[in-house]
Amino acid sequence: MNVDIMRSLRLQLLNGESPDICKSCRYEDKFDKVSGRQRQLLKSGIQVDNFEKTLCSSPHWANFEYSLTNQGFTENNPVDLQIDLGNTCNSGCIMCSPTYSSKLALEFKNLNKISPDIFPVYPEIKNWSDDLTLIEKFIDELKHIPTRYIHFLGGETLYLKSFYNICNELISNGLAKNISLGTTTNCTVYTPELENIIKGFKNVHLGLSVEALNPVNDYIRWPSKINDIKNNLEKFIELRETTGLHLSLRITPTIFSIYHIDTLFEFMLENNIIAESCNILQDPSYLRIELLPKNLIKDILAKIEKIISKYNITDLKTKTINRRNDNNKKYVIQEIIFEYKRLLENMQYPADRDQDLIKLIQALKTFEQSRNNSILTYLPEYEEFLRSYGY
Repeated sequence: MNVDIMRSLRLQLLNGESPDICKSCRYEDKFDKVSGRQRQLLKSGIQVDNFEKTLCSSPHWANFEYSLTNQGFTENNPVDLQIDLGNTCNSGCIMCSPTYSSKLALEFKNLNKISPDIFPVYPEIKNWSDDLTLIEKFIDELKHIPTRYIHFLGGETLYLKSFYNICNELISNGLAKNISLGTTTNCTVYTPELENIIKGFKNVHLGLSVEALNPVNDYIRWPSKINDIKNNLEKFIELRETTGLHLSLRITPTIFSIYHIDTLFEFMLENNIIAESCNILQDPSYLRIELLPKNLIKDILAKIEKIISKYNITDLKTKTINRRNDNNKKYVIQEIIFEYKRLLENMQYPADRDQDLIKLIQALKTFEQSRNNSILTYLPEYEEFLRSYGY
């Protein structure tokens, strides 16, 4: 909590600066979406729309003042933890990186020989969580930290043996009953062991990383199979009904997944599940939805309008920041749908659009040479658009 990077970050924020590490949230804010920045501010009782007053009345005001006058140091212990277990993963999502996917790490070594400027070589990652001694040390440290929430990430956490080892140890030593647990899955894995973990923790939140309930998800989150994903989603929903598991979709809209985002909206409405955007993807920049031509955006908007009409939903013109409150689900789902509608209606081409589209074609050709597939199999509607840039 008091290492140099954290102290520097606190001072930048307290001095009203915008650190580069915050660019994803600033990017979302630009599109009038609820960003992670806004959700975290809420934990301190701070509202963006009423910033000065709510900052001054924040229960954490004294902590902010202490850090400002003490070189960024804090006397606080962390209460929310995000723990990256490693990069072991069974998927190679096109918008991901070897830092988070061992499958991509292997693939990038070969792709680098074809397109080194798009597929750089990453240093090899060894999962700390494979070391039982380090797991024991981590759990021992938790005994001395008043942790309320732990979010585990990978890789694919449900594919990692260490995830189950840590959870079961926290349950057996009694720490879990006071901790809310979160993790995210690509929905390719389901195990009955989840039920025991859910029963052992105060509550459990499972993020479902799905980009579309359409075969295009197989291309984006290669080599997943949409029918397997749908079967596992049914199991997670059934588990929610019997255990109280909290579910949400964790989506990362790209130039490809946005075309079938209506399938996710319908799933959300039918199953009372909200979606939390990990971000409006900005990196790699060649997968940004702002690159889409106007005619395809028009098609997407028409499909969204059909969902709005079918379910007779209206734009509430509100912005619920606390989106994990179960009482808000119905309204949050409606807000999210209209957020994307407004986003697409107001979309402007970035200045570097042509350069990024050239990179997009290069990336697609390189990926597809390795995977023996074609984006046009999944999105024939994109043929004219992609061909015009050399696909």
